[in-house]
Amino acid sequence: MERVAIIGLGNPGTKYHRTRHNLGFWLVNELAQREKVIFKANKQYHAEVAQMRRKQNKVLLVKPMSYMNESGKFLSPLLSYFECSADHAIVVHDEIAFPLGEIKVSRNKGAGGHNGVKSVLSSIGSGFARFRVGIGMKPNPEVNLADFVLSKLSAEEWTFLQERKDYLCQSLLNLLDDGVDVAMNLINQTNRSPKPS
Repeated sequence: MERVAIIGLGNPGTKYHRTRHNLGFWLVNELAQREKVIFKANKQYHAEVAQMRRKQNKVLLVKPMSYMNESGKFLSPLLSYFECSADHAIVVHDEIAFPLGEIKVSRNKGAGGHNGVKSVLSSIGSGFARFRVGIGMKPNPEVNLADFVLSKLSAEEWTFLQERKDYLCQSLLNLLDDGVDVAMNLINQTNRSPKPS
């Protein structure tokens, strides 16, 4: 039985709830709820961890609690402790290059300016798969990037994501079940979505 880790990126604390930068946390929370598993604090590795089974896999759900820019800080020893190869990890994170709720699966890419991904890359290498969830682009060039990604989603945007969460969770499970190559072909071709009104 293979061990796979799904790692959602975000910032801990209610201050960051429903912000664009926390879509990684949000989606792994939704998946945990759907699969009826509960996160528990793992103080040694500064993370919240839940465990579930999926077909032939033991799946670790991870939310690093070391803040976004240091997401990878404790990941290497955590994955080692749970006997999970970094090449069997899936990192779920927000992506400014896509419209809200659009997804793309990739592997062996650079950080693309995402500090959380940069931290993960420096910790466990580039062999992991990335499940990138669009947060929309800045409304205008003058808006500071950090301010934008830390901004709260509007009521309309939040409602749109709630309507889309089943599709997002199922797509993540498809990646888990079918592997990166199949998921890339399927998800990356069919992820176009209507924008929230």
